[in-house]
Amino acid sequence: MTAALFVANLDETVTADDLRALFAAHGEVAAVEISTEPHVNEPVAVVEMATEKQATRALNALNGMELAGKRLYVSYLLPDLDKDMTPRQRKTVQEIVTLLGESEAKPLRQIEAIVYVCGGRFAEVLAEEALAIDAQGGMFTADGTRRTKGGIFFYLARFRMSPEARRIVYNRGGKLPARQ
Repeated sequence: MTAALFVANLDETVTADDLRALFAAHGEVAAVEISTEPHVNEPVAVVEMATEKQATRALNALNGMELAGKRLYVSYLLPDLDKDMTPRQRKTVQEIVTLLGESEAKPLRQIEAIVYVCGGRFAEVLAEEALAIDAQGGMFTADGTRRTKGGIFFYLARFRMSPEARRIVYNRGGKLPARQ
């Protein structure tokens, strides 16, 4: 049974063959399909690995890796909502909450959901990028106000995760279907 991964933040010069070669180092690649993310008009890919174990290995190894000058973000295309959060994931949530200085209920729930549906390594790389942007002067909203570190994190996350993960984190406010 194959496991599909969602790959975001691709440079437009990256080809299916480039991704196949990159992911093949972590297992058998069953298929690669590149398309355009409608929200931001940038390329994204779905990479199908032969097994769940190989997909997890690729996800952990390739999150944050640079390809053609851009940092890759890899998560499952369809999150597995039947599993429990691991102690390591809970620790990752706490570390990210502390780094971002978040304390309100909804952002805390959304950070937990990002770690749960996209993986701890995905969230760690996202937090690293948000902190780097903040240290370089930050990011501003359309009305000219400066985003908080958490605001940068959530802005970036919106464009780095699969559509299903985005629906859970943003449309549902981080409320996981299995935990209501």
